[in-house]
Amino acid sequence: MPTAVRAGGGHGACDGSWAMRDVAVIVVDDDKEFLLEVREGLALENLPVVCASSPLSALDIVEQNFAIRVLVTDLAMPDLDGLELIRRVGELRQGPQILPIILTGNASLENSVAALRMGAVDFLQKPVEIANLVAAIRRALDLSVQKRRAATLFDDPLSLLRLLDGLRMDRKRVLPRIAGGDAAWEMLLDLAMAQAAGRQVSVSALCAGVGTSTTTALRRLEALEQEGLVERHPDPEDRRRVWLQLTHKGGASVRQAGRRFAETLRALI
Repeated sequence: MPTAVRAGGGHGACDGSWAMRDVAVIVVDDDKEFLLEVREGLALENLPVVCASSPLSALDIVEQNFAIRVLVTDLAMPDLDGLELIRRVGELRQGPQILPIILTGNASLENSVAALRMGAVDFLQKPVEIANLVAAIRRALDLSVQKRRAATLFDDPLSLLRLLDGLRMDRKRVLPRIAGGDAAWEMLLDLAMAQAAGRQVSVSALCAGVGTSTTTALRRLEALEQEGLVERHPDPEDRRRVWLQLTHKGGASVRQAGRRFAETLRALI
């Protein structure tokens, strides 16, 4: 699996060489090491951001910079938590509203529902992969330009399933039953998110990222193949490497799970 960015903030730590007035994204976290890694990763993707290591400094930045359209924030922070920050940012901005993206290492259904009510458009589980953060920010910027706020998260099955991945709840209410159970679903979701980010995933990489023995991981992968959810493609340039890809049925299963979870959340909001 790709290297994940470890959780990490400092006011101005990510503004790079861009003029503040041109920055459309603010990232808020009390871990300065994380913010520095975010700056480096997003700079490679030509995404200028400004960072704040505390919610209070973030409020000052937002108040002074009308160009900001997306707020990426951790939930657990001193002084103010992420939910209170989102609420205050909403009160500050009288014009075009700022779309929140949530970072969390310990999501709860209560906090997630509260964030959705405040207009959150994505949830990313820590440690977060830069590719997933980049994709989430680009989606939010597109939504901001289109001036679409209502139920945007519900239109993105992968974002919903990323949220489900971090919640402590009974997944049997949401996930269709497949051979291999929840553990196989984790592999399927990892593959779906990698494909959505434009990354190829090999058999060895997928098996190495599930936190179990290779034998067990291969057995779960075989169950997914037997269900017709994934398929292997040998690498023509390296006979030792085999790529994985979702089948049409696999993609449909992911979308179905996203729709089921959306129904569960809509009933709570």
